[in-house]
Amino acid sequence: MSEAGAGGEAITIIRVAETEISADRHGDLQGLLQECFASYPDRSYFKLPPHFRYLAMTGSGGVAAQMGVEYRIIRVGDAVLRTFGIVDLCVTAGQRDRGLAGRLLAEVTALARSCGIAFIVLFADDPRLYARNGWTPVTNPCSWVKIHDHVTVGLARREVPGAMMVKALDGQAWLDGDVDLLGHLF
Repeated sequence: MSEAGAGGEAITIIRVAETEISADRHGDLQGLLQECFASYPDRSYFKLPPHFRYLAMTGSGGVAAQMGVEYRIIRVGDAVLRTFGIVDLCVTAGQRDRGLAGRLLAEVTALARSCGIAFIVLFADDPRLYARNGWTPVTNPCSWVKIHDHVTVGLARREVPGAMMVKALDGQAWLDGDVDLLGHLF
């Protein structure tokens, strides 16, 4: 899907499996992630690589925005749910305020609906973009695997106030109960 970027340049959004991303493109992604997130590590992912990404590509081949997506089975109380987890959504400074982040969220929502995913889960420092796009904050206590520099360092269990947000896709209400992410934090 194409749309206009900075200076009227065409922007095309693509979905690509992590294993299909070239070393050069990983370098581009690392640069974008380090531009957008303070203290981002020297690689193209934070803890572990996502399963796939959405990339907003400029007509000249640059990456204007990116969003990682993880397919994950999680547990909420006694229910086992199929989810997508959103990681590292970011837009380069020159392309902000053009709707790219919302467009990436719309793309993953459409895919999730077509795949029978129950919820899309994310953790946000600033919830405004996500609230505008249908995500709701939840306060369930969570447990997840703690990872640091490719080493499992323990298991965390706590509430993440104001940070965890979900988008329901099949009309099912989000459940009460402890959330087990069955892996690392998104």
